[in-house]
Amino acid sequence: MNPTLQANNELAPSRVSILARLVPSFSYAIPMLGAALSALFLLGIIRTVRYAEAAGIAAVAGGMAEANLAVVVALYLAIFVGFIGIVVMVIRSFMSTTTASPAAWFFLITGIISLIPLLLLWEAQSLLVAAISPGGGGIVHFVSNIRLYLSLTLVASAVLVLILLIASLIPLPEILRSKRNWAPLIVLVLMELALIGMAVAFQVRTSWLHQVKEMERVF
Repeated sequence: MNPTLQANNELAPSRVSILARLVPSFSYAIPMLGAALSALFLLGIIRTVRYAEAAGIAAVAGGMAEANLAVVVALYLAIFVGFIGIVVMVIRSFMSTTTASPAAWFFLITGIISLIPLLLLWEAQSLLVAAISPGGGGIVHFVSNIRLYLSLTLVASAVLVLILLIASLIPLPEILRSKRNWAPLIVLVLMELALIGMAVAFQVRTSWLHQVKEMERVF
């Protein structure tokens, strides 16, 4: 073996940094917990209201807007924590460390799976909006699917948060060690942009729901 290559292999960190994994994973876990809390609030609305007309469109829209508050706040908090994760990765890129950074694949996979509960919650809300829209037929026509998506949001959040916690703490195999410092950083930035996009989407929907509540009609 080439002496230089052998020396480099001996100097290369053998362990993947827990901190470099934990901060981004925490950023990905927060929105899932927010989605689960919003799903619980929406399930309460579904239990209380069977027909949008019976409770009034304003009441349903107002309840949805209040339920959305949990996931919106969680997303903004996740963006802040994600920014800290990016700063940590930048600092690690310019200093010698005894541990390796996670591979870009680690952040890509964990980031994508963290979006699953948010997408399930979004679909449940979309069905609820369709139910209270003119010609929607009322919640009774959508209640089964809405409950299904909300239940899946709760289950996915619980399971995926646990997976993120385990993945952040256990030793990672060689394949999940970063060979290039810039690749994980690029993925972290992309996932941060994805969180910002989700935050904007839920914020816009929440603002729209407040308008529906005030005008007492879907427009």
